[in-house]
Amino acid sequence: MARPLFGIVLVIAALLQATILPAIGPVIVLPDLVLVLVLARSATTGLAEALIWTAAAGVLLDVLAMDRIGVNGLALLPVALMGAIGRKRVFQSGLLFPMLLAMAATVVQMALLAVLRGLGGEGATPLPEVARLVILQALLNALLVPPIYGLMHWAGRTEPERT
Repeated sequence: MARPLFGIVLVIAALLQATILPAIGPVIVLPDLVLVLVLARSATTGLAEALIWTAAAGVLLDVLAMDRIGVNGLALLPVALMGAIGRKRVFQSGLLFPMLLAMAATVVQMALLAVLRGLGGEGATPLPEVARLVILQALLNALLVPPIYGLMHWAGRTEPERT
């Protein structure tokens, strides 16, 4: 996917995730669109470019969610690293591994986000409630992997080859 197009998609996903989806209704578990996009970008283009997008998405999410600057970016760093694992040729045989990777990345990101917010002085949520929500969100994020990976691979094929 071309960089400007991916940037627009990432900004729209962050806006949806931080402002529109929480206002829809009584839904407790929401998809983490930015996490799946960063994971897919890291798996398709490599770690170096994904780290740049991670930093930009982290700052944008911090501003939109009114978190301390750097909290969301730091929580997304392991996601980019985990996506680089998915770039290996042996893991590109199907969608099962990326879906499992998205579930693991969700758990890691949410745990790190809870720790970073706790260090920032925000109140802690009870562990059983957090665990249930994280598992549900991980499953929801895994369901987002096929369409997002499909979009990334389709957009990657439409780009001219680099010489």
